Amino acid sequence: MALMISSVLLFGLDKNSLNIARDKKTSKALAKAKEALINYALLSDRLPASPGIGYLPCPDRTGDGLANEPCGLTGESAEGWLPWQTLGEKPLYDKNKSCLRYVVSGNYKINPASVLSKLPPTQGHFVIHNASNSAIVGTSSASYALAVVFAPHKLVAGQNRSIGGGAKTTCGSSSVGAPINAASNLLDTLNNVNNANGTYTGPGVPGNNALPTSTASVFMQANTQANFNDALIWISPQNFANVYARMP
Repeated sequence: MALMISSVLLFGLDKNSLNIARDKKTSKALAKAKEALINYALLSDRLPASPGIGYLPCPDRTGDGLANEPCGLTGESAEGWLPWQTLGEKPLYDKNKSCLRYVVSGNYKINPASVLSKLPPTQGHFVIHNASNSAIVGTSSASYALAVVFAPHKLVAGQNRSIGGGAKTTCGSSSVGAPINAASNLLDTLNNVNNANGTYTGPGVPGNNALPTSTASVFMQANTQANFNDALIWISPQNFANVYARMP
């Protein structure tokens, strides 16, 4: 009996340790993506035909790691796979071996570009809610996030991540319209916030329009629960301090 109890306890501890290790893998991948994006913006003036310092790449639409330019209309925020190859990185995966997703503010995307200002800093487009729908980022428009990176994790009910009629790429499918490339099959909804399209159906203005949009979008940061397992990290104006310092 004592051996049995010990085995159960050890199994529980091993499982908990495994879960912690997996969560650390997701956190590490998200942090790496954030760092790479900030470094890209810091040196974006050195890119061919660059509009200047402070710009972030367009998302990747097919999962091959390369940003697809142009992305939408001027001023419209855009969502897709994190363009890890454009950032000079290897593929970045969460704990469930899903590649990371990424949304960039229409004001900060590199193509088509808007004019950026350092003082006052050009506003981003993104508000982050907690599970109680309190804004933890973006309580004022001056503090809106500039970009958000998502770890999709495993499928939830109703999602389909098939490659459609395309060829499998590192993260998705060569067919842009394949289910695996669609944000709705990767990102989840909780408490009236839809991470796939940045909408919030509760009171207030931010989140009224689905991506792509030039208005503010809302995303949810919450613990894993039934039909919601997204994890995210964001770039705030404060994170861009060194970037703004380089801007003329």
